Amino acid sequence: MKFNFSDFWKRLLNPPTWAKVITFIVTVASATVSIILAIAGFDGSWRDIVAYVLFGVAGLSLAYSVYLIIPVIPKIKNKIVNWLESKSFTNRVLHDFGFKTIVTAVISFAMSLLNSVLNGYLGIANKSIWYGALSAFYIALAFVRGSALLYHGNRLGKNAPNTNDEQAKAKVYLRSGIYTLVLNVALSVAIAQMIFSNAHFEYVGWTIFASAAYAFYKITMSIISFVKAQKQTDLTVRAIRNINLVDALVSILALQTGLLSTFADGTMDVSLMNTLTGTAVSLSSIGIGIYMIVSANKKLKQLQKDVDKNEQQI
Repeated sequence: MKFNFSDFWKRLLNPPTWAKVITFIVTVASATVSIILAIAGFDGSWRDIVAYVLFGVAGLSLAYSVYLIIPVIPKIKNKIVNWLESKSFTNRVLHDFGFKTIVTAVISFAMSLLNSVLNGYLGIANKSIWYGALSAFYIALAFVRGSALLYHGNRLGKNAPNTNDEQAKAKVYLRSGIYTLVLNVALSVAIAQMIFSNAHFEYVGWTIFASAAYAFYKITMSIISFVKAQKQTDLTVRAIRNINLVDALVSILALQTGLLSTFADGTMDVSLMNTLTGTAVSLSSIGIGIYMIVSANKKLKQLQKDVDKNEQQI
């Protein structure tokens, strides 16, 4: 029988379901066995040839598996989104930026408390002012987030709308700005201890790369959310997103200390790099706090003018 390359190519581009399943099984099996052989070591025996062959099979089958999976991803995504939209809570999280901000803030609040406890324990165990200052920072961060969340928690218990709701939100925004400046005191102490005592975060093995990926994801999403939040009329939402940006900036600073301590070759002035980045983070935190205070005062003055104007008309 004459080999029909065109027909074979069409089947390769769109294989039947059983062929897809076999491809995935081959990918997992060949990758697993080749990794096991590599860990066992190369000794010039037949196992080396088998390992090289399986490496090649794993690479090809993985590439082909990725090709097969890519068209399925939009369908899976649509099914997941449709399922999430069918639930009232997850539907609000997906489509209500303000509600999503509150939900993520609750999680971030819990993480801040956890970080404060962890760093507090490390500070006591290692007799380290560095970890003690970080613990104080995360306690203050939890307090700042909590002040905004407390407003929304109180609102849940109110049956009638508050006529001074905008004023209350502006006051929450003002307090958050003030708290952010106070937060910078704990942050500055932590940065000073990091510089003077040459302290840094330590990562175990490959966890530093996972931490780096998470830190960059965190700062990217925080910047995007910060920009989006400035268009929100709800000042409490803006306050939470601004605080998240400060938190993300500190995460980048923490990551830098770990990266420099792990990979610096001695030719780089690590202390100088940490000083520059720490100063930038601290000044950014101060700038965000001042911006919130100025914006809140401007909003409160405008609301007061509107009240006075309405009273004059009456």
